[in-house]
Amino acid sequence: MKKFILFLVTMLFVFIVTFWFTGGKKIIATFDDNKTYEFVSERMISYKSLDSSKLFCNGILTYNNQKITYLDYNNNIMWENRNRVFIDSVFIDENYIYKCFENSMEIINKNNQNYVVAEIQGKIINVSRENNKIFIISKQNSGKNLLYILNDNNEVIVENKQYDESITGVTINGKAESYCVSTIKYTGGIIKNTISYNLIEDVELWNETIEDEIVIKVEISNNNIIVLGTENIYCFNINGSLMWKNSNYNKVNDYEINEKQERIYILYDEDEKTEILAYNFKGKVKEIYKLPKNTKKIKIINNKLFIYNNNSISIAHDGIVNKLFDEGNSQIIDFNVKNNEMYILLEDNLIIGKLK
Repeated sequence: MKKFILFLVTMLFVFIVTFWFTGGKKIIATFDDNKTYEFVSERMISYKSLDSSKLFCNGILTYNNQKITYLDYNNNIMWENRNRVFIDSVFIDENYIYKCFENSMEIINKNNQNYVVAEIQGKIINVSRENNKIFIISKQNSGKNLLYILNDNNEVIVENKQYDESITGVTINGKAESYCVSTIKYTGGIIKNTISYNLIEDVELWNETIEDEIVIKVEISNNNIIVLGTENIYCFNINGSLMWKNSNYNKVNDYEINEKQERIYILYDEDEKTEILAYNFKGKVKEIYKLPKNTKKIKIINNKLFIYNNNSISIAHDGIVNKLFDEGNSQIIDFNVKNNEMYILLEDNLIIGKLK
């Protein structure tokens, strides 16, 4: 009987120690999640690049200030879009292309169908789509910024909203007709950021001031507003109350927010080390990844965390890092993963393989 009790006590001690060091995660995860990934290259396809290129839908976009060409993965031309006048700038998201001209913008989908948005005052400096809405930021000669928001029918629902400060971020709430804007100004030696939360109907619900650092990212996630600054990370609720605040102890190189997994990934750089800290939405550190010194960027694809620089790509998972691709001579332009098929776009070549 004593031996049995001693056995139970020993097993209970092992369970408590394991639970403590895994942060309360399911113990089975320490066994089942220990995967190793690799990239197996299967073929390389050459393509003719214009000034810039990017992976887009199921092909490659290559473009300059007069023409956009869409290629499939076998280097066949799917369509070309030409202009009589020069394009000021091009912005691309997952499903749409935005061609910007003086006082107007043209939206193009993967089938080369066009929609023109007219009367955008000033020079367009940023375009992005979030939760089926498009925001456009333009800059006037006076230095003031203007904000436009379009709904999923490309109708303007916020028009010509003027900011005296520079707009550094916009995020749109997918659960309510509202959005958040971050702005910055520098006066009298003081950096002042303003975070404002607004209804689409042009009603400001609240605003918050952050000083002595630069806000580089705002994002609405699960009805919380995540604010990433150069010195701190903040989380506000939808009513403007500060839920938590964490200090950044090193230089922030890059960042990503994964809403599905409720993770905020921050890539830090210091003289001696580079690492990623993964916070949950309660501000607690859940994972730490030690990285090679030359790591520059992070990217989330299909809930997987990729780290990369101009020449190499790795994947971070379960506290370890697996190198997938290393190209010493050619620069990596873009990469994507679809159904475990991995596409790596170089300056003049596309490499296709399997992520295993």
